Amino acid sequence: MPAVWWLALAGLPVFQQPLPESPGEPALLAVAAGHVSLRAPCYRLVCPDAEWLAATPYTTLWKPRVPGTVPRLRPVRTSPLATRRYAALHAPATQREWVDTEASHVKVDTTFGVEAIRRPGTQVQLELGTGYRLQPYADYGTASIGMIATGGLRVSQRFGQWAELNQQIRVETGRHNTFVRQTLGVDIMLQPRWTLQSRLEVNHDSAGDGGRGSTDAHGSLNLHYAF
Repeated sequence: MPAVWWLALAGLPVFQQPLPESPGEPALLAVAAGHVSLRAPCYRLVCPDAEWLAATPYTTLWKPRVPGTVPRLRPVRTSPLATRRYAALHAPATQREWVDTEASHVKVDTTFGVEAIRRPGTQVQLELGTGYRLQPYADYGTASIGMIATGGLRVSQRFGQWAELNQQIRVETGRHNTFVRQTLGVDIMLQPRWTLQSRLEVNHDSAGDGGRGSTDAHGSLNLHYAF
């Protein structure tokens, strides 16, 4: 009973004073009406009442840790700079000159090549080389063993989207003769899956036919279907 009288005498004047958050009404009425909150401000990264907040992908709820447990690794947000996409600039630069060395049971040679013309529909390549032939008349070569000189020409030409021409000329000369091989191919697209392919090959040997030279040619015509 004395405690009640003390609360009435000591506490009543305090509740009658207005609070800074609600200066127009007594403190007791402001608290009862919900205009003023008695909750102490939270300065922690995770507040004790965070369980009442709406969960988001980046909201971490505080949980008491059991002694002896290892804290779980949390996913780290990727930096915006690491995920930013930049405009891809790609400028392929391939060499237009090359050196090719070959060694086999037929011959040993070194060839220097250059791409003279490089366009979307036209390509022209030139080759010059020298070497030593080990086996006569093998792999379209000359008729004797010894030093040789080689040369080549490759031409590729497209005619629109429906036709393409490929031509290759290879020359090899030695001590006794010169051998020339020429291949010509023309591909014509009749339909997206049907292609007409024609091939012509001409070989010339300066030592053939008793030294007067001989030339033989053969060709083919195929209808190719792409499955």
